[in-house]
Amino acid sequence: MTSWAHKIAGLFTSHRTHVERVIARRTGDPQVAGDLAQDAFLRLARMPDGEAVENPAGLLFTVADRIALDHCRVLRRRRRRDGGAPGEDIPSPAPGADAVVERNETMARLRGAVDGLSPKTRAVFLLYHAEGLSYRAIAERLEISPRTVEYHLRQALEQCRSHMKGRPPRPR
Repeated sequence: MTSWAHKIAGLFTSHRTHVERVIARRTGDPQVAGDLAQDAFLRLARMPDGEAVENPAGLLFTVADRIALDHCRVLRRRRRRDGGAPGEDIPSPAPGADAVVERNETMARLRGAVDGLSPKTRAVFLLYHAEGLSYRAIAERLEISPRTVEYHLRQALEQCRSHMKGRPPRPR
């Protein structure tokens, strides 16, 4: 065994418990302190020019402190990334089951209302509301006047409102 290995072995027997206590204080977790202390000793043992170290004990505590700091940073990042356990007092941003069911029912009724429109009125309604075309663009595409587009949109809105409220559309 080299003299550096002897120094590390001596440090291990004389300072192991103190290093573990220092790490436990830093991390707040005495169970992980033993593993991190071993990492500190291993890093020292793997140093290629360990013989040149003037204060091995000081270096040991510096290395142990850095390992403990790195461990704490990793835990903090993980907690931030995971968000931790959800608290009971924090409302979920997702809609509740009742809201989802109500939205699905409303969308089904709206689809029924749109399906009940005449083909030309439905085409105008979908081009305007689904594709976002202007009156003029719809008129050009369907070869009708912008005034007729306006008429069909008004008809579609009246019929959809009536359908959604559950009453028959007004006769024209």
